Formats: sequence, C-alpha cells, structure tokens
Amino acid sequence: MPTPKNTSRSPSLAEVQAELADVKRHLAQQEEARRNDLRIAERVHRSMLPKPVRHDRIHVDTRYVPVEEVGGDYCQVLFPDDAICYISICDVTGHGLGPAMLATRFSSEVRRLVSLLLPPDEIVQKLNHFVFHNFMETRLQVTFFLTRFDFEKMSITFSGAGHPSALLIPHGSQSARLLDSQNMLIGVSEHCLSDRPSGTHRVSPGDRLIFFTDGVTETKGAEGKLLGTQELIHMATVTCAGDFASQADCLLEQINAFRVGPPLDDLTLILAQLQ
Repeated sequence: MPTPKNTSRSPSLAEVQAELADVKRHLAQQEEARRNDLRIAERVHRSMLPKPVRHDRIHVDTRYVPVEEVGGDYCQVLFPDDAICYISICDVTGHGLGPAMLATRFSSEVRRLVSLLLPPDEIVQKLNHFVFHNFMETRLQVTFFLTRFDFEKMSITFSGAGHPSALLIPHGSQSARLLDSQNMLIGVSEHCLSDRPSGTHRVSPGDRLIFFTDGVTETKGAEGKLLGTQELIHMATVTCAGDFASQADCLLEQINAFRVGPPLDDLTLILAQLQ
C-alpha cells in the first residue's frame, strides 16, 4: 500500500516573523493596559491622601513616596467635630495594587468609625475585626496608628497596632517623647488589644507630632546602617527644627541624603503642630 503524502508544510520565515510580530503587539497592548490601570490606581490613591491642613488649632503636612506606582501606606486627617481631629496612618504589608486596594478600603472604614467619634482603641478593635473576618485569606496585615486631638482639653489620645512609635516634640525641645504602639498588628488574630490599649497626654500650642511608616526609619545608609528612630528625632529637633511649613521637605531631603541606593519601602510622613 502506498504511503500517503504529507501535504503539510513548514511555515516560511516571513510567516513566522509575522506571527511573532502579532504576539509582540498583543503583549505590548496588554502591558500598556496594565500600566494604564496602575496609573489610574495611583491617581485615585493620591487623590485620597490629605492635603495640607491650616486649621485654627492645628497645622498638618503629609509626604508620601511609594516605591511602586501604588503602595500600602495610607493616612488621613479628619475633623468630625470643630473641637476634635483624628490623624491616622496605616501600612499594609507588601507592595503593589493588592495592598493599595486594601489600604483604600481600610481607610474608608476608618472614616466611618471616626464619624462616630469613637475612642481610638475602640476603632482599632473594630478595624481588627473587620480585616480579620473579611481579608484573612489574603494574608495581608496592617500596622496602624490613630491619634485623637481634643482642642478643648488640649490633650491627645492614641492607640497603635504594631506601628512605629509616633514622636511628640514639646515646643522648642530637642528631645521627643515616644508614643509607642500598645497592640498587635491588625489582621493577625481575632483579638489584638492589649491590657492597656491606649494612652493620653496633655499638649500645648507649638508642640509638634510626627507620624511615619517604617519605610522612614528602615531607610538604609552606608554599610547597611538603618536610619532609626534616634536619627529621625535628631533631624526633627535639630537639623529641621525651624519653620513648620518647611519641616516636611527638610526631613525628606535629610532622609534622601542618608539613603544609599534606591528606596526599598514606601515612605509616609505626617507632621502636625498645635496652634
């Protein structure tokens, strides 16, 4: 029996090149769509960050530097009452779109709870319940710090969850009081509050507070040395201790001057001064 002829043929070089060109065009279109989605996400994320605040009782400046188009850092300055201000800062583990989306959703929940004028530790507890029961499978966790300013009592009440300590700098001082987080990271366990989940301090006009994410103090300098909290305090109380309006930019300049190599983590600073 005669063997059937093989009528198939190998594609020509021109056909292979044309097919490769089509694949490259398709991949380029997909990449451009992805980049466009990230650009939109970045604009949305940045649009929700607080603008500079010049209130009769408090001035606030913020600086945000992500390592990618979007990141997991987020902060808010909210005035649910004329005599009350809440400042919050959070850092979702990881980088990119997923942590940024959780940070945005987390922030909307913060806004809702603040509108109820709840104490900071109760807000931390409710946020932990929200993340643990809705996002546990993502394995994303959140560090968080919330401060409630009472302008009538001239006091602050704060509650932190695994977040770097805030700095309270008395007017004209070259030292700072550390406001340490009292509670576990949000999203790790069903219960995150400690036996003493919040703290309170008196404040005076001219006092400054600095809130930051760990991308600040974990900035790497020469020979891998980390910036650390004490160096940040020196920058805030000596090098950049002048006019409040220029302090945030001064701190960023000093941090960038300290750093060797590209930034490895998102960086967020909030500076507040009582009036």
